[in-house]
Amino acid sequence: MRPLLLALSFLLISSARAEDGPAAAAAAAATDQATILATTPPTDLAAALGLVPSLPVFSKSLISLEVVNAATGAKLFTYGDDRLLMPASTMKLITSAVALRELGPAYRFPTWIKYDGELGADGVLEGNLYVVGQGDPTMVVERMWRMVADIKAKGVSEVKGDIVFDDSYMAGPGVWIPGWDKPEDLEDGNTYYSALGALSLNYNIATIVVRPGAAVGSAAQAGFDTPSDVLVLDNQLTTGRANSKYWVKVERTLDEKNSKIATYKLTGNVPVDQAPDNVYRTLADPTGNYVSVFRELAKSVGIKVKGRHKVGVAPVESKLLFKAESERLAEILTDMNKQSNNFIAEQVLRTVAAERGGLPGTTAGGVKILGDYMASLGVPADRYKFVNGSGLSREMMIAPSAMDAVLVDMHANVDVGPEYLTTLAVGGRDGTLWHRFREDGMEGRVRAKTGSLAGVFCLAGYVTAADGTDYAFSFFVNDLEGSTARARAAHDQLVRSLAGVTGNLAEAGDGGGD
Repeated sequence: MRPLLLALSFLLISSARAEDGPAAAAAAAATDQATILATTPPTDLAAALGLVPSLPVFSKSLISLEVVNAATGAKLFTYGDDRLLMPASTMKLITSAVALRELGPAYRFPTWIKYDGELGADGVLEGNLYVVGQGDPTMVVERMWRMVADIKAKGVSEVKGDIVFDDSYMAGPGVWIPGWDKPEDLEDGNTYYSALGALSLNYNIATIVVRPGAAVGSAAQAGFDTPSDVLVLDNQLTTGRANSKYWVKVERTLDEKNSKIATYKLTGNVPVDQAPDNVYRTLADPTGNYVSVFRELAKSVGIKVKGRHKVGVAPVESKLLFKAESERLAEILTDMNKQSNNFIAEQVLRTVAAERGGLPGTTAGGVKILGDYMASLGVPADRYKFVNGSGLSREMMIAPSAMDAVLVDMHANVDVGPEYLTTLAVGGRDGTLWHRFREDGMEGRVRAKTGSLAGVFCLAGYVTAADGTDYAFSFFVNDLEGSTARARAAHDQLVRSLAGVTGNLAEAGDGGGD
């Protein structure tokens, strides 16, 4: 049966290109067309979808939207002429799909502990010890301590040579996320913009613990949760009276002579009755931080090192002592998508590049593999522009049809599709959707990825209707002025319509995550 076309046209002010801005969008005053297509159009759903473009956000923003049957790929609803817009963190949907297809859900990020020379029965290594990183994005200090303790448990109590740290698996270290050059992020070290590297620790974030001093007027206390040679603290916090306003300003500066050393200047007021609090900022030298923390942990477990701790490359002929491994990729992608972690996304993409394109792993190499995947789905190259794996970029563009092609492919993939689905935030339950879709009949019906930048608010994923039909949708809003509430209301209305849940929208606030 040929698809039946039901077209609903609306005169709307939203056809300007994303880069033209809201003023140009309004000035264009062109016509965008909402189109409902279905092989057997459900009348109630068609009517509900037809109302979505009447919501206020459609008259003042750039919109691109498509809904398809997740099982068949048949288009159900389109709006915005498949315009390319910034996807923000919904880009992680594509990165996740490629990572699962290329690496497999059971892939684990290894850290290789190797050595040369002779390891005696007395625990003395007459040679060098090598720590070879492969970009594990989940290595934290607790796991590093376990790894160091295992080195001693495997029989190494003293290293006569050096401990050599090999970060050659990825380009860098200290490479920042390509496609993002916001000056204040480079200067202040906001945590969504971490440095990347094959030897990374604690998401390459410095955690500063802040506490009040002993008395009002005294210096407040501050210190690094995990001290390191590449982190310097300039604490100018004061202790204020009880119930006074708590505030902390952090200024991060890089040493003029050694840009790998970051100084964090803290000013502000810490009430005398304030509970301890954590402040987070990025660090500039992932490998240097890794080496410094490793050295202190080795001391703490009683491993003596006669030589140096230095960066180098492990010889091919070096022998394996053991391999430390991360959790499975499927679990790591779950954290990445539910919490929208940019650092994990970029490390994962660079790992795909290293494993499939050769060393060193680069973002550019990963982007090429993303493009190869889109080509395999039959998506034309003019339907997307990829820059990185996280979506943190204003240069990145994608059409909703391209995103939906990925969602349809993963819905049909019996090998990795189930793992893919479980990585997504569940409406009303967890991740960046825990506070949305909590009303009766909606909880658990949507699994999706949010995405937001200033003026950008996006949602893409799956909705299960009352009759069991799965729909895939991609809904991009750009050039959004003011509050995100209008865009959120439009997203929610679309999802509710697809789910077949009627009634008033839940109150749309300004909260919500990337």
